[in-house]
Amino acid sequence: MVVATHTLLAVFICLLLAGCASLEGKPTATSPCAFEQVWDTSIAALAGVRLQSADKTTGVLETAWVEVDSSTRAGVMQRDVNKERVRYVVEVKRKRTGAAATVLQLREAWSPMGARMRQWRSVPGNPQEEEAVAAEIARRLKEKGC
Repeated sequence: MVVATHTLLAVFICLLLAGCASLEGKPTATSPCAFEQVWDTSIAALAGVRLQSADKTTGVLETAWVEVDSSTRAGVMQRDVNKERVRYVVEVKRKRTGAAATVLQLREAWSPMGARMRQWRSVPGNPQEEEAVAAEIARRLKEKGC
């Protein structure tokens, strides 16, 4: 079942980045800097997380999954046993004047209870955390004079 979840996630990312779905409305750091500078700065901004892939030809960076504090508790006793994990996908695109890095957070939750117990399931990303990554990229670009 874990393989099916990962396969679905991979298909979703491919569709999303191929344009069938949209990154419209996601936080974006836009800069007059060259694509290469925005690319390198995006990698540096994700330095605290291991990169899963970095494909410069498509402009897509993906981090590995990182476990984070869960925003929910399990059962009637509200036990702190649920888990959540996140990964980031950053798409760097060339623009007429410069480049832009758009940030998407993929988030999954796991619980030892309920109908889907012990399975990772997709949950909405945290918009504030997406914005924080985009803001960090923008801050680093500004430091470079962009």
